[in-house]
Formats: sequence, structure tokens, C-alpha cells
Amino acid sequence: MKYMEDWIQSNDKIDAVISMNDNMAAGALEVVKDNPKFKNMLAYGVDGTAEALLLIQEGRMTSTCMQSAYDLATKLLDTSNKLLTGAEKQIDTDIGNPLVNKDNVQEYIEILKKSGAIK
Repeated sequence: MKYMEDWIQSNDKIDAVISMNDNMAAGALEVVKDNPKFKNMLAYGVDGTAEALLLIQEGRMTSTCMQSAYDLATKLLDTSNKLLTGAEKQIDTDIGNPLVNKDNVQEYIEILKKSGAIK
């Protein structure tokens, strides 16, 4: 948040924030939330956190790239088992990283509701 605070003090216009994770994007949005100069600023994150999905639903965040911890954990356990038991010698896998935006955010909110991450 400190960087964003510094940036808005020296810049009257910031078109977009592209963050390494959703928490950073959410922090940037928090800094500018009541400042009308930045009401059209785009904000992008990565991870697909519950907070990011809710911010997208509210129209405050633009998008996130979903990285499902549940899918990753399942793949890690399955891959570890296959490698340790000798069933496979090498496994190349992809859990997929779908873009979540206003058009499909509800689908991912429902997934996180089922897992208990969103009440």
C-alpha cells in the first residue's frame, strides 16, 4: 500500500494496476477507493482469492487469474504418489489458470462457497 500511496501523491492519473497477487491489487484499490480521480482505474491480480472475487463482483477489481489451491494440492499428492511408487518417471501437468472477470466471477464464487472459503 505504501507504494500506491506514494504513486497517487505524484500522479493525478493511473490507468491500471497489475499486481503479483490479489492482496496487492486489493491494497492498491483500498488506497484509492474514495478518490474520484481513480474511479476508472483497472486493477488486475493473480490467485483467485475470495477477496478478489468479491471485489470483481462489486465492480471494483477488473480481473484475477485463478490459481486453485485445491486443484494444485490434488495434483501434487497424485503426482507425488505416482513418482514415489514408480508408476511414473516424469509427470508434466497443468492445473489451468482461467481468467476470472465480471462475466464469469459468479461461477468461481460458487466454487469457493462450496469449499467454505466464502460464506
